[in-house]
Amino acid sequence: MYESFYGLSEKPFSLTPDPGFLFMSASHNKAMTYLKYGIESKEGFVQLSGEIGSGKTTILRGLLRGLDREIRAAYMVNPRGTFRQILRTLLDQLNVVPFRLDYSKERLLSKFHEFLKSQEALNHPVVLIFDEAQNLDVSTLEELRMLSNYETDKDKLVQIIMVGQPELREKLDRPELIQLRQRIAVRCHLGPLSREETEAYINHRLRIAGSNGTIEFTHDACDVIQRFSRGIPRLINVACNNLMLAGYVEEKKAFSGEMAERVIHEMQADDGRAEPPKPEPAAGPAPPVETAGLPPAAAAARKRPRRSRRRRRLIWAAVIAGAIILAGVVTAIFWKDLKGLY
Repeated sequence: MYESFYGLSEKPFSLTPDPGFLFMSASHNKAMTYLKYGIESKEGFVQLSGEIGSGKTTILRGLLRGLDREIRAAYMVNPRGTFRQILRTLLDQLNVVPFRLDYSKERLLSKFHEFLKSQEALNHPVVLIFDEAQNLDVSTLEELRMLSNYETDKDKLVQIIMVGQPELREKLDRPELIQLRQRIAVRCHLGPLSREETEAYINHRLRIAGSNGTIEFTHDACDVIQRFSRGIPRLINVACNNLMLAGYVEEKKAFSGEMAERVIHEMQADDGRAEPPKPEPAAGPAPPVETAGLPPAAAAARKRPRRSRRRRRLIWAAVIAGAIILAGVVTAIFWKDLKGLY
């Protein structure tokens, strides 16, 4: 929508995990190195965790794009279902068993084992990648562990990469998964971007999208974006995309901290997350009560709100009225009994 106004070839802050925009922060570079090591070392399981929107899927797609052609990889997003259902999907991706063939679990495992041995003979590593792996249930994780039993004297025949939110770490720490946890050779957590990395990330995506330097996110704007996003790339994209849309409407190509605060506040107000403004009082403040020279008890009494004193008067009036009515009833009963005696 605004690409032509800014002179861009594409949107720089799309929310899709495009590996062409992959920014290698210190944490992202470490994660990529660990993933590659896990594949090349043939040690079995690799675990990568990170907060929602931290860039895990983008790293995975960048990893897949850079894999050697000899590596046979199957990639599952949001894996749910039984182990047999997941195995059927994996073998279909690897062109081992078409998904339409409704084989039993035992036959699927047999076909998979044969495939692994054939690829080992060709020196073709086999990699299974699970994105959003926190959704795998405990029984499926345990059966995935059994796949690591396919091995030679020196290497595992299949490498399994599990990528997920922090809940994945919590699930793998459960006592019943101790055997799986002990087989995870490489663990890595993807952290947020620092303040400096956030600014570099913004400029990196602008360059990839074709910016010639006329678009400016000032240091103050980057400070505001960092506070809002906490260094989470997806939230940085959300803030920057809204800023650029506002700049397109207002015909601005430089974004100040003040403009960033305004746009982010409006964005949060639209989805109900902004703090609502405090309501103004119906009337002005009551005039101060003069208490100078009065004893403390009298001064306190003078300062009490009129509404409280009015309420107390009403309570006392009700008590007195009740006492009068009760006295009248008692008197009537007394005179009635007294007349009965005579």
